[in-house]
Amino acid sequence: MVASEFQVKDAFLDPYGIPTVQVTQEPAKEKFQRLLEQLHQQGLIAAIRGTTDGLTIKVFQKPHVKPSNKNINLGLFLATVATVFLAGYYLWTSGLFGSQVLQQQLIAIIDPTANPYLKAGLFAGGLLSIIGLHEFGHKAAARHHKMDATLPYFVPGPPPIGTFGALISLKSPPANRDQLFDLGLSGPLVGFVVTVVVAALSVLIGIVPTASQATQLSQWSATCGAQLGAPNGCISSIDVSSWPWRQGESLILILIANLTSLAKPGTLLDGQLFFAAQIGALLTFLNIVPAWQLDGGHISRAVFGANGHRVASVIGLLVLFFAGYWTFGILILAFMFFSRRGFAGVEPLDDISPVSNSRKLLYILGLGILVLTFAFSPF
Repeated sequence: MVASEFQVKDAFLDPYGIPTVQVTQEPAKEKFQRLLEQLHQQGLIAAIRGTTDGLTIKVFQKPHVKPSNKNINLGLFLATVATVFLAGYYLWTSGLFGSQVLQQQLIAIIDPTANPYLKAGLFAGGLLSIIGLHEFGHKAAARHHKMDATLPYFVPGPPPIGTFGALISLKSPPANRDQLFDLGLSGPLVGFVVTVVVAALSVLIGIVPTASQATQLSQWSATCGAQLGAPNGCISSIDVSSWPWRQGESLILILIANLTSLAKPGTLLDGQLFFAAQIGALLTFLNIVPAWQLDGGHISRAVFGANGHRVASVIGLLVLFFAGYWTFGILILAFMFFSRRGFAGVEPLDDISPVSNSRKLLYILGLGILVLTFAFSPF
C-alpha cells in the first residue's frame, strides 16, 4: 500500500516490531492522505516523519475506541441548562452588586413588570448558545475531516455563571496540520460570531429610558456607587453601558456598546444577554490564547510546528498573567508539567507537510479574535 503512493527505499520491522517503510523525500500531504484511507480499510493507521535523507512511515494497528455513552452527554447538558437558568434567575433577582436591595431598586426603575423566569431564560439561552455552538464548531470540523469525536460534555457550575463551559473528546488524531488548524479555529470562530449575535440582540431588545427614568437611574447609580466605592457610579454612562455596569469588557463588546450609542442614543442594553455575551467573549479569549492544548495552541502548533508551539505557549502564558488570569495560567502550567505529553501540543500523523497558505492567512483572523476578545480580568 505504501508503494502505491511513494517510492520505497527500504522496509523493515523496528526494534519494537512496528512495520517501518523508508521512502524518498517528496511532497507528501495528498499521497499520505490517500494512504491513510487505504490503511483505514484494513484497521490500520500510520505516521510519517522526516529524516536526514528521506521520509519514514510507520504503520500501527488502529486502537479500538469504546463508543461514547450519549446518556452522559444528555445528562450533563440538562444539568447545565438547570444551573445556568438558576444563575440567570440569581443575576436578575440579586445581581452582582452584593445587594438584593440595589438590584430590586434598579428593576423597579427599568422594567418593574419583567418576568424573572423569562429573564433567566434569556441569559441561559444566550450563554448556552455561545458555549454549545462553539463545541459544535469543533464537532463539525472533526466530522468534515472524518475524525472521531464525542458530542459535547457540558460542565455545570454555580452562580453567577452556572457553568464551567463544555468540551469534546477527540478519539482519533488529525491526519495533518491543516486538519489540526481547522479543529482549533472552528470553535473560537463560531463562538465569537455567536457572541457578537448575542450582544447585538441585547441592543435590539434594550430600552431607551424616559426622562424620568434617566433621572432615577442617575440617582440610583450615585447611591450604588457610594455603597460599592465606585466614584463614577454603577452606571458610568447610560449611553454606552449595559446595566448593571461591569468591568472586564472586551474590545468587541465596547465597540458594540459605542455603536449602540450612535444608532440608538440613550439605549440601555439588556443586561442578561449582554452579560452572557461578556462571558462568551471571555471564554473565547481564554480558548484562543496560543498555549499548550487550548484551541489557540492547536492553531499555533499547526502553523509553527513543535518548536514554534513551545514559544507560542510561553507568550500565551505571559498574556494570561499580564491580563490578570493568574489562576487559569497556573492551571495550564500545572497541566503542562504533569501531563504525559508535557509542553507538547497535539501531534498530527503527518507532521512534515506545512499548513496551507490560506490557513496561514486565517491565522491572522485568529489573532484578530484574540485581540477583540481580550479583556483584563474582572476578578
